[in-house]
Amino acid sequence: MARTEYCDDPDAPEPNSLVVAASAVVTDEEGRILLQRRRDNDLWALPGGGPCLG
Repeated sequence: MARTEYCDDPDAPEPNSLVVAASAVVTDEEGRILLQRRRDNDLWALPGGGPCLG
C-alpha cells in the first residue's frame, strides 16, 4: 500500500499512531549534501528512517 502524505491538509484524517523517526544532514568537504531517492514516491529526501514495524 502506498503512503499518503497529508502535509497541512485540513481534511486529513486524525492520526491513529505516532512513530519516532530521524533524519540527518550529511555534507562533504565541498559542502555537497547527501540525498536519497525514496522508493515510495520517487522523490529526493534527506537520509533517515524509523523502526521497522512490519
